[in-house]
Amino acid sequence: MVITDPTAARALLDPSTVRHLAPFLGSELSVSEAAEISGEKPNTVLSRVRRFVTLGLLEVSREVPRAGRPIKLYTAVADVFFVPFEASEAESLEAALAERERYVEDLLRHNVVRGRLEALGNWGTRVYKDERGRLQVQTAVTPDANVTMLDPGAPAVLSAWRDAVMLDYEDAKALQRELYELLLRYLRYDGSQRYVVHVGMAPVLR
Repeated sequence: MVITDPTAARALLDPSTVRHLAPFLGSELSVSEAAEISGEKPNTVLSRVRRFVTLGLLEVSREVPRAGRPIKLYTAVADVFFVPFEASEAESLEAALAERERYVEDLLRHNVVRGRLEALGNWGTRVYKDERGRLQVQTAVTPDANVTMLDPGAPAVLSAWRDAVMLDYEDAKALQRELYELLLRYLRYDGSQRYVVHVGMAPVLR
């Protein structure tokens, strides 16, 4: 389904909203079943479901008879939604990407800070050149040494940016594929803790 309504487009482009629609894509669920999946209260889920119905993104697929009121089962009106740029209300494609990623960027940053605080307390930033003469900006608790969250027992947090990775095109494509395949591999896991993961790269053109 191609979405042209700005309000529906806004809901689909908001990561904090669209994830509540996800259980209904290709599935029939009651409000209580959706609440069990999300771990939230049924009344909270019902409010969101009613909003999605109003926006034309969910519909009642059927009703299951029982004593009293029948149980309504909801499903997404399409298996795939497409929001063209023109419906996004963003000023530019760059602004649209920034708006879409802001939620997960904030989520990542907040939880990296929380994980480091629990492990290190307050920390500082160490700026220096390494043995290869490259600028390094690293988390540290003293002027003499960096700290790492890779130590056994430390929280599994990571925020590593490098803006001067010098690669030929073939090596860059190999890194692109490896990063994507690594992410897909771990997405197949079904562990007990939810993590936010960001993988990104691009040639610096200006």
